[in-house]
Amino acid sequence: MAQATTSTGAENVRWDLSDLYTSPTDPQIEAVLAEGLEQAERFEADYRGRVTQLEPGDFARMFEQLEQMQERVSLPAVYAQLLHSQNTADPAAGRLVARVEEAGSQRGRHTVFFPLELAELTDEQVATLFADPRVAPYRHAVEEARKYRPHNLTEVEERLLTDRAPVSTSAWVRLFEELASAIKVPIADESMPLDKALARLHEPDRNRRREASASVTQALRQDIRTRAYVFNTVLQDRAIDDRLRKYPNWVSFRNLANETSDEAVQALVDAVTRRYGMVARYYRVKKRLLKVDELFEWDRYAPIEEVSRELSWEDAKELVLGSYSRFSERAGQLVSEFFEKPWIDAPVLENKRSGAFCMGVTPKFHPYVLLNFTGRLRDALTLAHELGHGLHDRLAARQNIFDYHPPLTLAETASVFGEALTFDRIMADERDPKIRLSMLCHQVEDAFATVFRQVAFNRFEDAAHTRRRKEGELSVDQLGEVWQASLQPMFGDSVTLTEDHKAWWSYIPHFIFAPGYVYAYAFGNLLALSVYRRYQEAGPAFVQRYLDFLAAGGSTRPDELVRTLDMDITDPGFWDRGLDILDGMVKQIEELAAT
Repeated sequence: MAQATTSTGAENVRWDLSDLYTSPTDPQIEAVLAEGLEQAERFEADYRGRVTQLEPGDFARMFEQLEQMQERVSLPAVYAQLLHSQNTADPAAGRLVARVEEAGSQRGRHTVFFPLELAELTDEQVATLFADPRVAPYRHAVEEARKYRPHNLTEVEERLLTDRAPVSTSAWVRLFEELASAIKVPIADESMPLDKALARLHEPDRNRRREASASVTQALRQDIRTRAYVFNTVLQDRAIDDRLRKYPNWVSFRNLANETSDEAVQALVDAVTRRYGMVARYYRVKKRLLKVDELFEWDRYAPIEEVSRELSWEDAKELVLGSYSRFSERAGQLVSEFFEKPWIDAPVLENKRSGAFCMGVTPKFHPYVLLNFTGRLRDALTLAHELGHGLHDRLAARQNIFDYHPPLTLAETASVFGEALTFDRIMADERDPKIRLSMLCHQVEDAFATVFRQVAFNRFEDAAHTRRRKEGELSVDQLGEVWQASLQPMFGDSVTLTEDHKAWWSYIPHFIFAPGYVYAYAFGNLLALSVYRRYQEAGPAFVQRYLDFLAAGGSTRPDELVRTLDMDITDPGFWDRGLDILDGMVKQIEELAAT
């Protein structure tokens, strides 16, 4: 077993995946995959060509059969992804990822007709179906399928794309993930994983930050041509799919999946970019606080006044669990199970996937959380963030599998809300004004990273996708120029991004595995800030309404669900109100810094 590269008390906080399968060669995996293929074949035989003709009772039974199949076949896929995340260099895990993807493609050949036939249901037909209480639970899933009617291909074409799926985008995603996980950063006499090196950008010693930044750049340049080729391939794959499916622009497919419109997303992007000046204001203050003449990219996350807190895994656990429990006993109970049971994988390990995530499985199975815990205070906030996802998944377990996961536009609400709970507890317990200022700066920088930085990422993606379609394959230098031109406006003249920074697009996995994803972070963060402000105003009376909001999962359109909290995301001024909350935090810093 790989040894942890950082000693934090989290070294033995590991997943136990045996509640899924005992090993990559567990015979139960093949048994489930074979059973899933047989079920898919029966499903096709029973329902192909009949979906629009079924009576309500048969229609509901059709969905129940599909739900049972998806519950079973989800487990091998999740197991493979979790195993591969623990060690991306493990050949057995890699083989299993390929095997379950191939099995999914085989099943998909037999179910490809289903969403196509659902999309052909008329308004009159669905009105009759939805009037029956047996079908009502599947209303949202049916409506989601119907909205793709203008973009569906023929069944033969869809089947061909399904057959090729394991060797198309998903293969490039896996290659990129393995390349990124293998990056080793040489600092002094040590070669360390990328996450550990990036953590040094938060250290108080400016020379160590500069050294870490230069070393990260050196490491990123080692294999950047290969990662650039992968990115170019994904860009072109997206262009081909958009052309075939008649999507008007590169992000329309993502917006449709997120249950929002191109116009609504553009309104969010415009609102955020109009307020870039807020970021520059903050970093001008930070420059004075750090007593330097110029800020560079390695100074963005420098702690103020050399006051930064480190904490053990147990300290982080107490802090985060206590924050959730103070908010709601029910929330605290659900979150505590992640610590009581082996549902978290926390240490920094060689070849472990970088970053953090929470993977929801199915409504009948618990989620898993992955971290790279380095013992910094921000890691506690990351833990709170991922456990917010976990709480969301566990509350949504009352939904069917089709409505279990929220769209990306709502997926970050619970995570950011959980961070806010934890941050407020930190601030409530802290009396040192220097540390309070430092923590407030930290929180603003995190919010900027989630709102402004992610929108700047969106601008990078927009430019990369657009230029790839107009100019052909983009070189490493061209991608670096696009990256720099997209990120520098966020800072204005307050931070100088050097030539070294041009390579830093090349480790961001979202650009590869989920094109168009990143704006959802800004959407979710601004929404979560507004939800949290509503909680602060309403107090305990708001708690149950919020938990019910999370329990809805993906069963309701985002605009309708947010209205249950007395907010309207279709209001053009909604995003400015969320941004005003951030502006108020910057003003607090300006005032504290002046004293």
